[in-house]
Amino acid sequence: MRFTVGGCQVTVQFWFMALVTLSLFLDRSGMAGIGLVAVILHESGHLLMMSLVGTPPERLSMSLFGLEICQKSGSCRTYHQDAWIAAAGPLASLFFFALCWIGYELTSSLYLANLAAANLMLALLNGLPVGPLDGGQTLYALLCKKYPAETCEKIVEVVSFFVILPVALAGFLVLLQSRYNFSLLIVSGYLMLMLLLKKGRYF
Repeated sequence: MRFTVGGCQVTVQFWFMALVTLSLFLDRSGMAGIGLVAVILHESGHLLMMSLVGTPPERLSMSLFGLEICQKSGSCRTYHQDAWIAAAGPLASLFFFALCWIGYELTSSLYLANLAAANLMLALLNGLPVGPLDGGQTLYALLCKKYPAETCEKIVEVVSFFVILPVALAGFLVLLQSRYNFSLLIVSGYLMLMLLLKKGRYF
């Protein structure tokens, strides 16, 4: 599915829509909808920062592996701007976490508490210095200010491995103790898959 919003072409892949629809349909707790709202708030941070630095997006592509944002052809950004754009997502999630938590403290709304938790988890996950994630993109952009691109990619790949490894080990320990909790294993597997599929794709 493709459509245009404010001069930006938006592409929504079938499997992305299928996953979102299935999650919302099967979820009875309401957490799928809350997670979707948290993701939208997170991505709004990237889009806002792109507009602030003068390079609004030309294309948005929604897939199983997240939202891919492409700037307009011919536009030029500095590595400093790239770092801010990458970091804007986790920063937006942290901002909305604080906002929702304050709202929860004032109203005792369970919805706001869950939304605060979803924003915090999204900020922590995407803040990890793993290649395809925002933290990895931020690290890459900062390194490129001093080192060649190939060297920066290798450094990020090594850092990514040493971040994913303890997450995977912790996942095995949690699974052995609980015998049913696969959450950390799924996260580590997802991170590894993203790293393999998006190897060398920085900005």
